[in-house]
Amino acid sequence: MLVFRLILSVFIFFIISACADAPRVANAHYFRHFNFSDVKSYAFYGRNDDNFDYQNLSDVTRNSIELAIENQLDKQGLVYKDLTQADIIVSYFWVKDPDSVALRSHNKKANAMNRHYQIQQQQQRVLSARMQLKKYNQGVRYCAACLKISSEGEKASKINTKAGALIMDFISPKTHRTVWRSSYPVIIKEKENSREIQQRIQRAVQQMLVQFPKS
Repeated sequence: MLVFRLILSVFIFFIISACADAPRVANAHYFRHFNFSDVKSYAFYGRNDDNFDYQNLSDVTRNSIELAIENQLDKQGLVYKDLTQADIIVSYFWVKDPDSVALRSHNKKANAMNRHYQIQQQQQRVLSARMQLKKYNQGVRYCAACLKISSEGEKASKINTKAGALIMDFISPKTHRTVWRSSYPVIIKEKENSREIQQRIQRAVQQMLVQFPKS
């Protein structure tokens, strides 16, 4: 009986763990008057482009995100082309506080006075991140009211822009407006290495592109 209970406990533990780490559905919506069936190629903004400099991300992080996007779009049959020849332009924004992990670790050791100061600093960083997102939305001409339809043809839910959300936009080269947007949480844990972070980014991109309308 004791062995049975032990086995049952282990089984329940793995079930709960699997459910807790189960993939969440990505939020997505798009402009229904854009002909997505004509999309055969894509491009990214160049590193020196004005539309690129909306967020201070390291080259390593940008390479990880763009590589994940390339892999998934290649699997869907899209071809990478020059910015002037592509059917869509892919852009992205990571809503995150780069110092949040270090801050949480530091706060465990800080006294009450230092903790209050650190909280104020964190609030300022959060405000700065929101301003960056607002500037990014203006740059990609994002219109939430214009993108109301989900990939299933129904009214779409609100796009997640909370801390940790990775946002991906498809932009029309003709209008320079976002015609499709999706987001998925990428929460980095304190002790994760670069490979684990890359896996989280890949999973997020994969979940988002599942929502991409094929026609």
